[in-house]
Amino acid sequence: MQALQILAGPRARQRLRDHGLRAADVRAVPGAAGGPKGLILSALDAHLFGEFLPSGGQEVHLLGASIGAWRMA
Repeated sequence: MQALQILAGPRARQRLRDHGLRAADVRAVPGAAGGPKGLILSALDAHLFGEFLPSGGQEVHLLGASIGAWRMA
């Protein structure tokens, strides 16, 4: 079992292979509904929003429903 599965089209997959995931590549962050499981993502959120995404130097659009919207608040 893999720790992370990345679903991407051919161009995006090649870009990730060549450059890795860079904060400047992220334009939107979706936050799905899902009850309590959304709460376990707080450590990941702290890293993404506290360190990783600010280093990209651009506006990032946040989208969320239910707990996903609460996480983006």
